Amino acid sequence: MHIVLVGMMGVGKSTIGKELSKSLDIPFLDIDDLIEKSESKTISKIFEQSGESYFRKREMEITLKALMQENKAIISTGGGAIMNKVIRNNILNRSISVWLKLDTSSIMSRIGKNNKRPLILQNTKVEIEKILEDRLIYYAMAQIHIECKGKNIKNCANQIIKEIGTGSYGNVFQI
Repeated sequence: MHIVLVGMMGVGKSTIGKELSKSLDIPFLDIDDLIEKSESKTISKIFEQSGESYFRKREMEITLKALMQENKAIISTGGGAIMNKVIRNNILNRSISVWLKLDTSSIMSRIGKNNKRPLILQNTKVEIEKILEDRLIYYAMAQIHIECKGKNIKNCANQIIKEIGTGSYGNVFQI
């Protein structure tokens, strides 16, 4: 069974995912990286040249392929992937889902000067709050919720491991 990390851009899905991978000795898959490799261009370029609908189609294909793998993996999804009903249902049914939570001010400080985020054009707090508001109901469906504010990468990873170990999935996941 996979561990799938969901949450807003900038919350640390990739960095925490890599730490989990190292701690649990399980492969790490970053869906955004896999999309960029498959397209030989950045996500920003994909949005610019092919549009968001094309990106979302590729995101669904690559996410579903990762979720269908038999070998366990830590999977970091794109921030908006959970809004896709097919992806969401597969995440909820084929993995232990973990919502990494972070307030908008912290997200702003992490992504403030990042031009690799095509849905945040001006990097304003209002934009981020609107996106978070639209996605909140879907993120909240995750089985485990981890508050990341004030915690370092190792602390967040350890909390996820602890939650999985004490949850009903502990036996399924064999930590």
